[in-house]
Amino acid sequence: MKKIILVLIGISIISCSKESETKYSTDSEKVFLIITENTTETELSNIASEFKAKKNITIDFSKTEFTENGKIKNLSLEVDCNDGFKGTATSSRVILKAKNSGFSRDYSENSKVPFVIGAM
Repeated sequence: MKKIILVLIGISIISCSKESETKYSTDSEKVFLIITENTTETELSNIASEFKAKKNITIDFSKTEFTENGKIKNLSLEVDCNDGFKGTATSSRVILKAKNSGFSRDYSENSKVPFVIGAM
């Protein structure tokens, strides 16, 4: 019985933990960007360039504030997919510690949610 409880607690902890690394994809019908508390200004710059080059998606984070070590202090994200879908999201460092932020764009024809921005 104790083993079962420990296993259930372990599964709960693993399933509730949030991603700590920046993740993104520009190579499929569904593109996405997940920004974490550990995302740096350099990463965002490189990722924004790749989204523009590969998918013509404009990512503007120029109003984002960074700490001295380059990590996000206050996130201000503007995304324009240049096909009618666009939006903005903001998050403080405190919020990013609990919840990641970002966007996804699903280009598939029958997508139920073609664009979302904010908590991820």
